[in-house]
Amino acid sequence: MNELAAAVLAAGELICEFQHGFKRSVIADLVGAPRNTDLMLVYEALAPESAQVVSSERPGRHEVRVRASATGVHLIEPAGESVRVTTLTGCEKWKWKHGEQTCARFAARYAWHFDTRALRDPDRALAAQPSGTSIGRCEPWKID
Repeated sequence: MNELAAAVLAAGELICEFQHGFKRSVIADLVGAPRNTDLMLVYEALAPESAQVVSSERPGRHEVRVRASATGVHLIEPAGESVRVTTLTGCEKWKWKHGEQTCARFAARYAWHFDTRALRDPDRALAAQPSGTSIGRCEPWKID
């Protein structure tokens, strides 16, 4: 298990927010206004192979497969013949907790793939994501 995967599992639960990469507000960009959150996800019961997710886009809890790889930690939700994937790519912010450094914010990407190759090769699926992929961050539900 790599350092990023260990940090994700240590969090136990994550709350994530994403902005859809294809949505732009020219006026907001010109004045430097923060972008709206388009999607919120809460990951619960994070374990080395599985988790559950609650999404602002649809009701109920959904099963997720957890895959750690060279490019990140992939939280993959099967959806019929497609998958929704949140990839945690690194730690953006560290803090001290009980005398140890702990990740307090993970950089993340979210994409809906209309095939299931992310289940077989999540690194390749991440590399194939388009430029309009949703960008965001995930934080441990309980930081302190």
